[in-house]
Amino acid sequence: MLTPEDLKSLAAVSGPCLTIYQPLQDDYSQVTKTETRIVASAQEADRLLAEKGFDPADREGMLRPLRKIASNTDWTGRRGSLAMFCTPGLEMADFWPETLAPRVHFAQEFLVLPLLPALLSNCDFWLLALSIKSVRLFRGSRHGLVEVALPRGVPKSLSEDGEFDQPDHSLRGRSGAGRSVGRMSAVQFETSSAHEVKVDYLHDFFKAIDRGIHAILAADRQPLILAAVTRESAIYRKVNTYSPMLTGAIHGSPNALGADVLYAKATELMSAYSARVTDTTLREMEEASGRGLLVKDPAAVIEAARIGQVDELILSPGAPGFDRHEETINWAALATIRNSGRVGVINGSQPEAGVAAILRFRGTEPQGS
Repeated sequence: MLTPEDLKSLAAVSGPCLTIYQPLQDDYSQVTKTETRIVASAQEADRLLAEKGFDPADREGMLRPLRKIASNTDWTGRRGSLAMFCTPGLEMADFWPETLAPRVHFAQEFLVLPLLPALLSNCDFWLLALSIKSVRLFRGSRHGLVEVALPRGVPKSLSEDGEFDQPDHSLRGRSGAGRSVGRMSAVQFETSSAHEVKVDYLHDFFKAIDRGIHAILAADRQPLILAAVTRESAIYRKVNTYSPMLTGAIHGSPNALGADVLYAKATELMSAYSARVTDTTLREMEEASGRGLLVKDPAAVIEAARIGQVDELILSPGAPGFDRHEETINWAALATIRNSGRVGVINGSQPEAGVAAILRFRGTEPQGS
């Protein structure tokens, strides 16, 4: 699956760019064979390139990888879509988990807009299933949970953690008895409670886990969700160094809950998180507007993106103007990425044009708003 790093590579390319999206299942046409539909996409691309003046040798060079994929891939059981990006000297093809509308697009930049809602929306997450007996890390998306192997040296249970000594089996001392205890020759008293020792051990155990998984999480900075009993969740939060971590958690023993329940509860938490992100973004837009740092007019957005003025480009796929301004929004997104700006996706019908930009600085000319 394409990643944000792949998106940066695509954004750095400037024409001629050929983009092809082909669903692997027959949701849009009467042609049921995947290979046949991909070959048809190659034929349509060849026609477009010929219209643009590409000679047969150049056309074949750009389309040969697509034809090889069509003929050399076992399509049995595959779902989603094939996404391919071609330009002289660069070919990138990958499978996309969602069903995309079939497209053959030729322009001076790649068409990445169909991918952005899923790639940038708040649907993906990390899930850390935590208990004394078992530690498991999952990468979650709208398609389910995939377990990720823990790095070497990260303990998978408290008993496996070799950094700490085991607690004493007996935590009791003895003292001579006084008169008030009758015939008892000695009195037992606790030197340290088992609860306190266990909390100390969990604290160090969880610190080792936090250190061990931090690099994995930081390389794909999605929200982290904890699944643990209440006490262990609270202890882990005290040692956690990763952000963002959701304030909500899945309470209970992860092993007892099972993967299906974990996923269902995680998606509920992510839905609430996404709504909060949208509310936060709308407040940031309102504040930026008060400072003269918000533009909503698509023409003004594309100019701000061109000169590197955009701090955050905000996309709203549910807005009425999103589809009408596809080319503008696509260009602005690529320009924003090239200039190290952020691109975010929110739910709802605002802004009406489907795009807005929070600026880094005011321009010398008035910006549309």
